[in-house]
Amino acid sequence: MAPNVAMGPTGVSGAGTGRCACRGLPPSADAVTVFRPGDTAMLRAIIVLLALCAFLAVQADDGSPGATRIARWRDDKTAAFMLMFDDSASSQVKFAIPELVKRQMVGTFYVNAGSGQYKAFKDDWEKRIPAMGMELANHTYTHKGATDLAKLDEEVLLCNEAILNVISGGRPHLVSFGIPGVPKGAWTVTNEQIAQVLGKYHLIERPPVGGHFASIDLHGSDEMFKLVQKAIDSGGAQFVIFHGVGGDWLTEPLPDFIDLLDKLVAVRDKLWIAGHIAVHQYQTEREVASVQVTQGGGKQFKVMLSCKADPAFFDAPLTLVTRVPASWKKCHIVQGTAASDAVVEQGTVRYDAVPGTLPVVITGQP
Repeated sequence: MAPNVAMGPTGVSGAGTGRCACRGLPPSADAVTVFRPGDTAMLRAIIVLLALCAFLAVQADDGSPGATRIARWRDDKTAAFMLMFDDSASSQVKFAIPELVKRQMVGTFYVNAGSGQYKAFKDDWEKRIPAMGMELANHTYTHKGATDLAKLDEEVLLCNEAILNVISGGRPHLVSFGIPGVPKGAWTVTNEQIAQVLGKYHLIERPPVGGHFASIDLHGSDEMFKLVQKAIDSGGAQFVIFHGVGGDWLTEPLPDFIDLLDKLVAVRDKLWIAGHIAVHQYQTEREVASVQVTQGGGKQFKVMLSCKADPAFFDAPLTLVTRVPASWKKCHIVQGTAASDAVVEQGTVRYDAVPGTLPVVITGQP
């Protein structure tokens, strides 16, 4: 059975499997059950369950009004892509961010809140840039490394406090984390110590970075765009990491950067361009969410979206796609105090919903 799909008013699907990972994106592989001799009762039960799932899958795909699925990515895009920037470089403020804003794109900026380059543009990093929708991320306070648990804790804490003061008024919030590149011997903490500190401060380590650095691994917009195409082909998430853009260190020439952004614009119908935490939240919620649909008087559907992830940190909306009767041309959608109108396209209506206890009420209009 396709995960995260609810049938029409007569049936409900189960939730997708997954878990919240504190390091990188959550895994999507299913658990493996090991059968031992004598487990015949369990085996028979599994066979019956698989048969039932096969039946429900057919029902979920029959196009019945009310059938609802959770989109793989926001706005039902094919893939997700992240633009990441390290070290609080001044060229990011001067050149990269204005080009992102021109195209209504966002990036994830791994800042060092105690560094000179951050302090030189402190007002930009703490006021103007977040107001543009950019995501601030933790790259340690000074970018000088950590040789023991106490130093790691200090470096992470000080940078995180600066970020949280900007994005949440100091309240706990998920923040992305990137290990800084420092000279040999300056970073000697263990993976266990890193995991301990990240968990303590609700940090999510970005995915493995090998092969993702502009000007180091990737040269020119064509090589960078191969990662975009990889995401589209797989339906997954990919990213590119920049340091300097048109200046500073490990510099990506500004024309190449602009060309990559323009290539992204050309495939925007397939791509959700977002920050790392936004992608992590969506994927985590999606993998442990489920939908239930009930009929409401013939001209209305009520959709309940539930999610097993901790709502204190995972409260981002998910995109739902609901099949509606052929006579409906548009819909009025209400969840709590939020209301919107949507046009029916190819027999379905697409909308965002926040997991929780408030139902989504969809009212059809001819």
